[in-house]
Amino acid sequence: MALKIDLHPVGPGSARLLIAGERPSPETVSLALQRNDGRYLGLDRQWQVTPHWHPIFTAEPLSEGLRLTLGPDLVDSIVGVGGAPLRVVARLDGVEDAGTLRIRGELIGSGAAAPRSASRDPLEEAISVRRPAAESTQDADSDSDADDFSLDLEGHADPRPTPRPAVRWPWFALAAVLLLAGVGFGAWRLGWFGEKPPSDPDSPPVVESTTDRPPVQGDEPESVQSGETTPQPESDPALTGIALASRFLADGPTPAAIFERAEQLEQSGDCPAAYALYSEAANADPTFAARLARRYDPLTHRPGTCIAAPDIPYAIVYYSDAAEAGDIEVQRRLGQLMAEHEPSGPTHEAGLVWLRKAAAAGDEEARRWLETRGNG
Repeated sequence: MALKIDLHPVGPGSARLLIAGERPSPETVSLALQRNDGRYLGLDRQWQVTPHWHPIFTAEPLSEGLRLTLGPDLVDSIVGVGGAPLRVVARLDGVEDAGTLRIRGELIGSGAAAPRSASRDPLEEAISVRRPAAESTQDADSDSDADDFSLDLEGHADPRPTPRPAVRWPWFALAAVLLLAGVGFGAWRLGWFGEKPPSDPDSPPVVESTTDRPPVQGDEPESVQSGETTPQPESDPALTGIALASRFLADGPTPAAIFERAEQLEQSGDCPAAYALYSEAANADPTFAARLARRYDPLTHRPGTCIAAPDIPYAIVYYSDAAEAGDIEVQRRLGQLMAEHEPSGPTHEAGLVWLRKAAAAGDEEARRWLETRGNG
């Protein structure tokens, strides 16, 4: 039977991985991480076609399972895939078993202070350094150059101070104000503003009729005068991938809103952000775990999406959450996948259990499936 593996974030570059089920304390533990495209995590965050085993030196047996402590090397690589499902193969004292990794919470890489930008690989994001924006000359202090620095093209600190321009704007501003004042006075004298000063100081001023003109609403913008609401732009439309997903989740949306946003991002081609939001919605609500499982199910997979190909192990993992919540249709489909995926063994037997449970709840298709295979 597939392992149930949960990853609980602890802090930047750190997490605890829980392999469910009671088991004795192992002497040796190592992990292999596999992406949906079949590649394995190797050294230096490189993905390769052959498995690479990462030793784990901190393993603690608990009543709910075996807890492993992961450091930045593995955590940063998991963050880098942008929420895409990962298959974890655990080797405990030489015995291997596998399961799909489920992240419980917001996983943060060791370079959390630096923003992330999408790399050429749609499943991986590289940690980059953002250069600080140029300081306003209004707040610049010409006597504090000793604390200034700049970044070179590789993101390293450049010890040479950054030159600062001389503060000349007050003189330019004063000259501009005087010039505008002179032009305005001349225009008023020439009557460009629709009104001339009276030639005779004793003659009353001419008041122009305003009966046919609409009342002026002061200096309010048109959107306020008309009662319309101006749509607010997104806080940072340049965000993509994990950064975009994290910003969206920061507002505390419902699982339905998270899943809907994931579908929108998938349609726009931002697969890392879509993966992250799909996983978050599935972890929050079994209903959306079932919907995500159908995207991996060979019967209901849709080609041309971020999930490039059907994947039965991933479908089993996400169907499991919904089946445990009591969804009879999901119990039947989960049982079929498990029983058909493995012709014998623990996974096959677990599938039969789910099929019998669905049949007992009244699912006719589950009952027929069992009868035709002599497992009624």
